Amino acid sequence: MPDPTNADRQQRWRDRQAGRLAAAVRLSCQACGKLHTGARGQLCSRCWQSLTPEGRADRAARVAKVRAKAKAKAKV
Repeated sequence: MPDPTNADRQQRWRDRQAGRLAAAVRLSCQACGKLHTGARGQLCSRCWQSLTPEGRADRAARVAKVRAKAKAKAKV
C-alpha cells in the first residue's frame, strides 16, 4: 500500500538508509521473473497491467485521462 505523501516515503527511505528499518522486500514476478516490491501481488507492474482485467482498466483510464488533457490543451 502506498504512503499517503511523498514526505512519508522519503522519511522511510532515509530510515532504511540509516539502518533503522529492514531492507525492502524484493519478489520475483511469476510471469516474467522481474524483481518487484509486491505492490500488485505476485506480478510486476507491467505484467499486472497487461495480464489482469483490473490492470487493463487502469491503463485505459490513465491513457484516456492523458488524451483528454492533450485534447483540451490543443483547443487553447
